[in-house]
Amino acid sequence: MNYVFYLALITLLVYWVESPVMAFPNFLIIRKNPADELEIWLKNFGTNRQELKSQSALPVYKFYSEVIEVLLNLARRMGGNYQEALLFLREGLQNDRQFEKKVKSAVLGTWLQMGLMMGLTWLFIMSAVTLVGMQVDGWKLFLIFFWQLIGLSILPLCLRWLRKKYFGDIGKIWKMLFVLKSLMKVPLSRTEVLTLAGVGELNHVKQNSLLSIVSKLKETCQKTLKMGTSYEDDVRYLMDELRFQEKWHFELFEKRITALKLAILSLFFLPSYLGFIFLLLGDLMSLM
Repeated sequence: MNYVFYLALITLLVYWVESPVMAFPNFLIIRKNPADELEIWLKNFGTNRQELKSQSALPVYKFYSEVIEVLLNLARRMGGNYQEALLFLREGLQNDRQFEKKVKSAVLGTWLQMGLMMGLTWLFIMSAVTLVGMQVDGWKLFLIFFWQLIGLSILPLCLRWLRKKYFGDIGKIWKMLFVLKSLMKVPLSRTEVLTLAGVGELNHVKQNSLLSIVSKLKETCQKTLKMGTSYEDDVRYLMDELRFQEKWHFELFEKRITALKLAILSLFFLPSYLGFIFLLLGDLMSLM
């Protein structure tokens, strides 16, 4: 049955797009995602100090790996205990994992709805052809399938663009705040701490909804450099504010996904369904 083949094809396409690896892994191997691997690494770090000397053991996940690498480099260079900072990073990582589950759930729901719609369309096409007992030209069916495939190809591009738009700059600010928080008690000059945090990248944050946070963080950094005061309270407040902004951006992300689904359904799936009906009616009229 052809529609089963199409459903299998869509399933493989979704897996290829959403898979964290570039090639298909062995299906018998259960592979942890990078966030899980990094959390396990953080759990074991206290009992395995050899991680300080290892350059390849650190799992890579977002900006968390970069922050941990900063702490490890300081530990190699200056010594000291960074367990408290790593514990704080682990708490942030757990919050991030919960957030990513929500984002992945919304994206996966979109893929499933698209796949279901395509499967139902082809189920109707095959059932109608079988019921009427007519032979439809293969190239016509291929055009319908190709048009739907274009819609499915556009979907991941739009999803990546939306994700970057709503969460790209947030990730940059999170990295700065995590570095500032982690290096709060490290015996370094404030200038070096701000350099390691990469606060100079604040000028590249252009999202309007984050400009107030950017302005406050710049003001905090300037006050710290000029007066030598602690930035602990300001960083804690900015983290709470950024968490609120992140939730709001997720709500916007969900609304845009809904609009994207409606647009793709209207442009690529509904015309395919109606187009087949017109083709079928045209062939029936030619026989009368």
